[in-house]
Amino acid sequence: MVGPEADGTTSGTWAVVVSAFAVIATAAACGILFRGYLALARLPGEVPPLDQVPDTPQTQGPMQWMQFGTWGLALAALLALVGLVAGVRLVRRPDGFNRGVWAIALAACTPVLAVMLLAGMGAT
Repeated sequence: MVGPEADGTTSGTWAVVVSAFAVIATAAACGILFRGYLALARLPGEVPPLDQVPDTPQTQGPMQWMQFGTWGLALAALLALVGLVAGVRLVRRPDGFNRGVWAIALAACTPVLAVMLLAGMGAT
């Protein structure tokens, strides 16, 4: 064999890709969640606590965006967990150490990114 397959350097690429998708899904989900919150904030009157938002035609759209964002965060958490477990398993193998470290690092970025984005959105 000739190329990267010969020395096993492609071992674990899927784990890095899954972890990278977790980071991308986190950023997208936070944006979708914030879009719904901004739509609620633009409605006339005071912004009620999220557990007390009245069910009216004006609030259904923003609440649906927020629900999509929440589901996106759940998907990102699942992808990060898969990437983290795969990364830990790869680190233990001699041919997958580098990819395993990258998968772990990207999976660890997911909750940090979510907290940073949501805290920044809350500050606005």
